[in-house]
Amino acid sequence: MKPALALFAFACLLVGCDRPQALSVDALAADPARLHALRAQCRHGERDGAFCAQVGQADLRRFLSGQAGPDEYQTLADLPPIPASFDGPDAPTEQRP
Repeated sequence: MKPALALFAFACLLVGCDRPQALSVDALAADPARLHALRAQCRHGERDGAFCAQVGQADLRRFLSGQAGPDEYQTLADLPPIPASFDGPDAPTEQRP
């Protein structure tokens, strides 16, 4: 009976090994090295869209919260995209005579 129980426990462990762990946005934002690697994987199309959206949200949260270190964003391409809500109005609001 004990070998069967041990075999069952081992099988349960193996079943859970191949599943990717769901990470929260906060957990991703807390680890800049992992976040950078995941962003690179998303740029190369190695991850699905939902996960890449989470990575983008974590990167934006890290950037806007001030947690980013001085060496993290070297060029403008390294910065996360600015959300559309920060854009100015499309048309001028005042008409000039």
